[in-house]
Amino acid sequence: MNYNTTTQYFFNIPLQLIVRGDYKGMNAMRFALNGTNQNVWIPKKHLEADGTIKPDENLHYIFRKATRQVQLALNKTSTKTKTQTN
Repeated sequence: MNYNTTTQYFFNIPLQLIVRGDYKGMNAMRFALNGTNQNVWIPKKHLEADGTIKPDENLHYIFRKATRQVQLALNKTSTKTKTQTN
């Protein structure tokens, strides 16, 4: 199966599907946050077969549960920017 590994965005949070062999038989797919090692699992009911997030899906509850991962992923980018400008 060809999976959509391009960067997708949910409320300005970059998400990229992590290809782990085959997701057949699994109820969710794993996505990396903002190019970091932080990740979230998104249930397949919100995804197309290739891992594309369906339009107008409500994923807020997933990110509410993963608040710390989102903070770490987004802070890593701002830390890189601060370091590069000094």
